[in-house]
Amino acid sequence: MRANEGSVCLTVKPSPPLPHVRGLSVLSQGLQALEVILVALLLSGHSVSSAQNAGAFRLAGVSAVGSKRFEASEIARATGLRVGEDLTPDALKKAAASLASTGVFAHVNYRYETRGNTMTALFTVQDATTFLPCTFENFVWFSPQELLRELHSRVPLFDGSVPPGGKMVDLISAQLEAMLEARGIHAQVQVEPVGPLGGPVQGMRFREVGVPVPVRKIEFTGVEKIDAALVQEAARPLLNKDYDASFIRSFSREAVAAVYRQRGYLRAEFGDPVAHVLVGEPTSNSVLVTVPVSEGEQYHLKGIEWSGESAIPYGDLAKSMHVVGGTPANAVQIEQDVLSLILLFHPKGYLMADARSQPVLDNATHSAVYRIEIRQGDLYRLGKLEIAGLDEAHAKSLEKLSRLRPGDPYDATYWNGFLQEAVRHLPPTASGWKLRPEQTIHADTKTVDVRLTFSPVLSH
Repeated sequence: MRANEGSVCLTVKPSPPLPHVRGLSVLSQGLQALEVILVALLLSGHSVSSAQNAGAFRLAGVSAVGSKRFEASEIARATGLRVGEDLTPDALKKAAASLASTGVFAHVNYRYETRGNTMTALFTVQDATTFLPCTFENFVWFSPQELLRELHSRVPLFDGSVPPGGKMVDLISAQLEAMLEARGIHAQVQVEPVGPLGGPVQGMRFREVGVPVPVRKIEFTGVEKIDAALVQEAARPLLNKDYDASFIRSFSREAVAAVYRQRGYLRAEFGDPVAHVLVGEPTSNSVLVTVPVSEGEQYHLKGIEWSGESAIPYGDLAKSMHVVGGTPANAVQIEQDVLSLILLFHPKGYLMADARSQPVLDNATHSAVYRIEIRQGDLYRLGKLEIAGLDEAHAKSLEKLSRLRPGDPYDATYWNGFLQEAVRHLPPTASGWKLRPEQTIHADTKTVDVRLTFSPVLSH
């Protein structure tokens, strides 16, 4: 007696990916309804009785093919089907729809074969093309490895990244809340996309909200070449604040790293922070944070090389630098000095001036040469000068008094002292005068129109 065999194929299209993010707002895009196309296929010319299709079968096996990202066993487990249970063919359709709803697959198809009262199911999938890395900010009750391992056991298709569309983010959030609840932590999970303002989403950030996790202690491991007290002092603003891995990571790599960069340790690197819940603290859920440090070698300043067009001689620019050759390369001071160089060009009419510095490190001699490129840009000149708030005679008098005339290189700082010089030529008032300068820059003509509005100071 030949067994009846049959096959049904289901194609499920997951919801489309999210559009570009405007800022870092909480994910709120709705999921479009799944489009399900059911195609009935008959295999080997044998019919399948409607009574048998309508009834339940004992599931003898579940397999999956087509994915390069996930193991077949993970996909089978994600279907929620269990070998040995009784189910109808409609249950396979629901399982396929559930797989597709996660968004991890671009297409999901299934096929089943029956033999007597047993059924085997085969799911054919195609991986989605885009996945976003996930970060977990403040789940301090789990080590990073433990958190990922537990999540994967609960959500088989989670491997550290999520698709931009589908329900995977919601599945992870629900399981994180369940994991916290199992440890007596009554908190909610919040998710936000990560990416540049107005740009595409580059990752997903999960955090628990509702339970404070204050940082009571912070330790930097690997500090040997400088005074550890200096590092601790730089990290003081992190204490007694709620633990946030991303913030501590960026603060360490900028503010704390500056302690090293001031002393010539230009390759100092800070690893990811790890939080440990402290036992016996007055405040529950207080944490100790450890941050690994790789100090690197100390570099000494060998010299500064200048390039680019400059209306100010390089020698004069060099006088504005507060570093000395042969001493530890103070990268922080050099960067501050380079920013200050720009201010030297503005009074000379180079309003768009810029300066860039780039260290060139010699690992053999542990020396550094800083290359500073000047980009002074176009010369801007004063266009129209208008004086408002005064009678015509006084306005004309001040126009003549101004040493900055139309056609002169524009100096935006000139007006700061102009009121002090002009006050003797203004009508007397009880409380004096105030000046409000307004400038309009014309990029096409490289001119700046200025309107100076005078008004008497109101007495109280």
